[in-house]
Amino acid sequence: MTFGKLRPIPRDRFSWKKTTAATCTALAIALCGCATTAPVTKIAAVQDEAAGPYISAPDAVVRAQAAPTRNVSGVFELTVQSVSVRDGIVLLYSERDLRKPDLLVVEVMPLAQREVVAHTRKSAARYFLNKHLTVQGVARRVVVGRSGKGKSAVPRYGTRVQMDRFAQVLTIQD
Repeated sequence: MTFGKLRPIPRDRFSWKKTTAATCTALAIALCGCATTAPVTKIAAVQDEAAGPYISAPDAVVRAQAAPTRNVSGVFELTVQSVSVRDGIVLLYSERDLRKPDLLVVEVMPLAQREVVAHTRKSAARYFLNKHLTVQGVARRVVVGRSGKGKSAVPRYGTRVQMDRFAQVLTIQD
């Protein structure tokens, strides 16, 4: 039976096994290009070494925005300008104005808060206010809210470092 000029493919010339293998190979080659990351240039490596061992709050925000995964690990340096508590989590802010784009927030989780109280006999919010800290962790770029109303609302982003343990704080200066 023929449909116009179309004829069925003879069974001896068609193979599902070969077709599946060819399709899988083509997809693997196409996806390999997507999975590879761009090579680090010598200039970027020199800039990272020149920055020193600590990452400042504005640099952490810039690096988190530029990173492909929106996560940057390292040791972050900030002076706690203001503190707030939300849902049992103490938030340490690097700026007094929370709308600044280079704001870095350190989230002190409940276990770390208990460790701070055990070591210092003060609450985490009181203890960290106006202190200069270096905190080891991962800075993540996260959605913190929306600006605008309705369909025109645009997401606002922030950069946060989660402190699960008090041991993540490497140095504390007044």
